[in-house]
Amino acid sequence: MIGEPGRTATAIGPCAPTYHPDSADHELSECVVPGAQVRAASVRGLMHRYNREPRQDRFSVVYDDATATLVIVVCDGVGQFALSHEAAAFVASDAPRAYLVHRDWHAAVVEVNLGLTDLAEAAAHRNRMLSVPQHGMATTLAAVAIRFEETRRTASIAWIGDTSVWFLDKRGWESITDDGPADDRDAPDSGRVGALPNADPRPAVIERDLPDGALFLTTDGIGNPLRDAEQVKETLAGWWATPPDVFAFARQVGFARKSHLDDRTAVGAWLA
Repeated sequence: MIGEPGRTATAIGPCAPTYHPDSADHELSECVVPGAQVRAASVRGLMHRYNREPRQDRFSVVYDDATATLVIVVCDGVGQFALSHEAAAFVASDAPRAYLVHRDWHAAVVEVNLGLTDLAEAAAHRNRMLSVPQHGMATTLAAVAIRFEETRRTASIAWIGDTSVWFLDKRGWESITDDGPADDRDAPDSGRVGALPNADPRPAVIERDLPDGALFLTTDGIGNPLRDAEQVKETLAGWWATPPDVFAFARQVGFARKSHLDDRTAVGAWLA
């Protein structure tokens, strides 16, 4: 709990399962690679739980031994579409592979976007055959490739939409990604935020050195309160000054706060 939890957080407990049996309420992971400790957690939001809708957030963590590269991807399915969890799952799964092939986020996103377009078209055809009207899907994306070299750490960071990347050190929080979409154009059939699939995908990409500290990728369920509330900044900075136990991390990712009912996902890489 951070601040006032609100009545919804105390009123909504375990509910009926979703209509999508492949979508777990919670997903968490931890790993250690040379130079970093990683914690990852995704928690289904209260409104999705209440409405029997799937968790639309997804993440992936991949380490390439040959190049000493850690790739982290976080995706947030666009809520107005029934199958956005499938889009998020596909992009989170395929983007690390595409990056390690191309070593470039622009080329990787183009390739992943093509695969997602095919997936969306197949889903639309499948659901038309079944007379199911709800078949849309779209997802945002934040991705980072951290390269561990002998004398430095560098990161290539890419994003489309409102999924965000943050850096935490002794000075506090730094927002790396912009507040808005990577470009001014909405993706076709993908809501108000920039998203995939897109007829012309153009992720924002930056390169930077990484000092000691922790890098976090978050969906807007955490990014929005982190951006807007000093109380959230201070609390999460205290909790995440060092890598917590993975189950504690999952509970912290799912913190209760009034009016914040969305899915919550965070992947943190503590660098030293």
